[in-house]
Amino acid sequence: MLLANASARAQPTALSGTVVDAVSGQPAPFAVVEIRTRHLGAQATEQGRFTLELPAGLTAFDSLKVSSLGFAPQVVAVPGASPCRLALRPLAVALSEAVVRAATALPVLLGPTGAGNKFGFGGGAMLSAEQSSGWQVARQFTDAPPGSIRAVRFYLKPNPHCGKASVKAPFRVRLYAADGPNGAPGTDLLTTSVISAAGKMGWHEVDLAAYQLAVPAGGFFVAMEWLFTKPEFGCDYGYITASKEQKTGHAYGPNLGGYLNADQPAGWYLSAGYPWQVFRRVQDYANLGNQSAAIQAIIQPN
Repeated sequence: MLLANASARAQPTALSGTVVDAVSGQPAPFAVVEIRTRHLGAQATEQGRFTLELPAGLTAFDSLKVSSLGFAPQVVAVPGASPCRLALRPLAVALSEAVVRAATALPVLLGPTGAGNKFGFGGGAMLSAEQSSGWQVARQFTDAPPGSIRAVRFYLKPNPHCGKASVKAPFRVRLYAADGPNGAPGTDLLTTSVISAAGKMGWHEVDLAAYQLAVPAGGFFVAMEWLFTKPEFGCDYGYITASKEQKTGHAYGPNLGGYLNADQPAGWYLSAGYPWQVFRRVQDYANLGNQSAAIQAIIQPN
């Protein structure tokens, strides 16, 4: 559905509401609500609640896309009043037959082996109970042998502004086939919401053996998705701009380790309201190469 007669009626400056399961009526946790044509989006809370700031002058091209892991995405007209209720239908996933055999080959570890503690990615600058833009960072794997994805690993460290407790914030594991536009992350391989949390700084492993995820022939992406759960995992901090202006920033959750290395594949990132994008080289360190995430995948060969 497209937004009809948008110019004929006044729009609120902010849209708030809840995203729910159309069958059970239960909240759809961490759903994403976005107007892609305006590069605007928000991620709902664990209770499905969201707030999305709206621009002036919405048109018939400014439809609202609502999506959540495990549900069929919907495109609807922008509601004219708040609070609103947006319903998603559970996605029926056809699972292929699985044959369980005793492992005869040793698992294969893919990805970087270094700690990744000298560079990294933070995802909490726009993550709070009131509003979240959603944030994911992904690493691509193209050299996996035929088999199944047994586990994934992330090098996690405390956010430098918020102290050691920030590394314990829960995050969601995402896996994608490399079938999106221009080779970007595309189809969800892991359609169940797998949420994990680290106890301390270092490599954190998430076991995925129970999901029997076959390695796609065209490669795949592993991503970390930052989620807001509790305020104690975040903090406000002060900083001074280049023009000597005092400002306040916000940080939340752990930092994902990373690298500046020309030999590493460039990382990808996603925020609500935008498509997947490749990280650009850091201007001051362009000679050092790509920004790449400290993510590993463990493959059980056939």
